Amino acid sequence: MKHLIDCHVHLNNYHETSRRPTKENVEDLFAKMEERGVDHAVVLTSYKVDLDRPAVEEVIETLAGDPRTSVVEGLRWRGDERTDLFSMEERIRDGLVKGIKLYPGYDRYAINDPSLETVFRIAAKHDVPVMIHTGDTYSRSAKVRQAHPLLVDDVAVDFPDVKFVICHLGNPWFQDTAEVLYKNENVFADMSGLTLGEFDYEFERYMLLRVKDMIQYMGDPGRQLMYGSDWPLVAMGPYVKFLENLELGDEQRENVAWRTAARLFKIPGLMQEAGPPPPPIDG
Repeated sequence: MKHLIDCHVHLNNYHETSRRPTKENVEDLFAKMEERGVDHAVVLTSYKVDLDRPAVEEVIETLAGDPRTSVVEGLRWRGDERTDLFSMEERIRDGLVKGIKLYPGYDRYAINDPSLETVFRIAAKHDVPVMIHTGDTYSRSAKVRQAHPLLVDDVAVDFPDVKFVICHLGNPWFQDTAEVLYKNENVFADMSGLTLGEFDYEFERYMLLRVKDMIQYMGDPGRQLMYGSDWPLVAMGPYVKFLENLELGDEQRENVAWRTAARLFKIPGLMQEAGPPPPPIDG
């Protein structure tokens, strides 16, 4: 692969026993990126701010515009402190934030919640993608039904000028995700977070079969599918191997590995190198 963009990483602490300052998590991220040949990482902030989840302002300040990273702002929508949409729009306008991340299920709202209309209008106005957590959740207190990937079809139809990203391929609803991608040209997906830590042999084989079936249904994966890991919940090394084991054609692999993400997040240098997207599939 010529380049590799990880479009889904975090700087959160997920275990109290290994709690670290954000600066140390950034240093670890850069070390892992260099070790695994990742050229650029899209850093997603959380749906809440606490000791283990840094605020978007802290993440932006700590990364200090490093060209190896882009920031996507997590929407805080149902907690005690909601995202100030005016401030978020200013960060998007100034290029500090390259997208918006929704956490349905975790934050106790559904993907098609009517209250999100203003958020989608901001995304359309500034042409930034809306990334959406879908499928299984890390937290047992989250409501999985609210994060079902079929609900992405609702917002994709209602807001055709917005580019949506189905995170985690809607796991375990891969076939539903494939249908939403096949139907909607303004919907993309990342392959992040399909396991915790590292794949064991049998589970990796199972996931490869499911993702390959999904690709066969949706058509050219290079148009809409993107590489992402969900680091640090997932180790980077096994995820790079998982991408290679999908056995994609050369053009498809380059698109999934970096070109589609470079265009979607407007990553300087890489976006120009990626060129125009593949033409839509007739059907």
